[in-house]
Amino acid sequence: MDRDELIEHIRGRVERCRRLAKYINDPRTTEALLQMASEGEADLRRLEAEQVADRPELQLPPQV
Repeated sequence: MDRDELIEHIRGRVERCRRLAKYINDPRTTEALLQMASEGEADLRRLEAEQVADRPELQLPPQV
């Protein structure tokens, strides 16, 4: 699995966790799902930052 596929996979898991959290009636389970989603989003930010660092064409030009 390449990085782009991994990012899409994590995005899907985050979305599923948030969607399930809306429908679960157990507060502990809801909190666990929301925590998992937050951790996934942190992983996404890290992976996307690495991706930009590895691919200079994705970086924004410096502002003058």
